[in-house]
Amino acid sequence: MARLEGAYITREQFLLREMRIACQLHLEGLSDGEVVERIKDENLIQYPTERMVSNIARVCVKRINAVGSERIVSIIATDTPEAAAQANLYAMMCTYPLVRDFMVNEVGRRYTEYDYALGQMEMNAYITRLQSEYENMAEVSESTLAKIKQVLRKGLVECGMLASARSEELVPIFLDFDLRDAIVDKGDEAALIAFNVREAM
Repeated sequence: MARLEGAYITREQFLLREMRIACQLHLEGLSDGEVVERIKDENLIQYPTERMVSNIARVCVKRINAVGSERIVSIIATDTPEAAAQANLYAMMCTYPLVRDFMVNEVGRRYTEYDYALGQMEMNAYITRLQSEYENMAEVSESTLAKIKQVLRKGLVECGMLASARSEELVPIFLDFDLRDAIVDKGDEAALIAFNVREAM
């Protein structure tokens, strides 16, 4: 049976503020190691322990590398909060196969079918499907599964796809034009469905 990696999003969360800081340092020309050291030495993300700061800084660098686009990194670093949130969610899709599966096969499918229901029942059904299809997801504890659902929904809230954490329906959104173009330039048009884009422009 196949595996679907990315359940560790429960530890890493959305991290938009932290990503904006790391992306700004990356755009200044710092290497991966230098980004981590600068964030740690100056505690730029204001975490209580040096270990937490280092861990999260490394997570941010991992996402920067996974997204593989300086244009998208720049959007996260310098664009509006709305565009940056969308770009950060896309970076999560590039980093965590679980997030990509959820965004494309659950959220994107619902946008395409104009089926905006995405409450607790739909989230439970999604997790049940993962457990039946992926060996490692079948082994995940109930408490971790609950956290996965929470993190996935929080990403949607951050991008305006859900009005709140308790919302039962997806909100149709408009993908930032620059981000859409950057995703197309990457050759990842398949990801656009996750952001309510039905075809590349």
